Amino acid sequence: MIIITQIFGIAAMIFLFMLYQQQNRKHLLVCKLCADFFWSVHYLFLGAYGGMIPNFVGIFRELVFVNRENKKWANHIIWPLVFIILNWVPGLITYKTAVNLLPITASSCVTLSLWCKKPKITKIISVPVSIMFMIYDVFVHSWIGFINESIALSSIIFYFIKEKRNV
Repeated sequence: MIIITQIFGIAAMIFLFMLYQQQNRKHLLVCKLCADFFWSVHYLFLGAYGGMIPNFVGIFRELVFVNRENKKWANHIIWPLVFIILNWVPGLITYKTAVNLLPITASSCVTLSLWCKKPKITKIISVPVSIMFMIYDVFVHSWIGFINESIALSSIIFYFIKEKRNV
């Protein structure tokens, strides 16, 4: 079971690394959706429901957000609030310690950043999000998650260096 858990974490890491390299918002959201799926299963197998819930909700968030350009219903301003509430209600129900609030808070930030139509904003907001998840991962012993967040931060920095050179 530990090996399967780590495989799901590695798959999520791959999609998150790809996410930070995307210029196109739709591609960014598809990568995020795939990562959220794999992280949901990873945290579920760890019994870390505080991390599983926001990633599971994220799957549906990305399905809505990816359709903002084409579908009028998906562009309604209510969606970010819906997904933030969908994170907090079950998160508070399964609350055990203050550490459980970190992934929920991080996911609320991600929801707002993904609602923005600028991938650069998403990447900037991802820095504190990664830090919150790094702390959470230490507490739930998701070492692959901790490594992922370290790589994610490096990937974001790499993106901004690459962008600065292209200017």
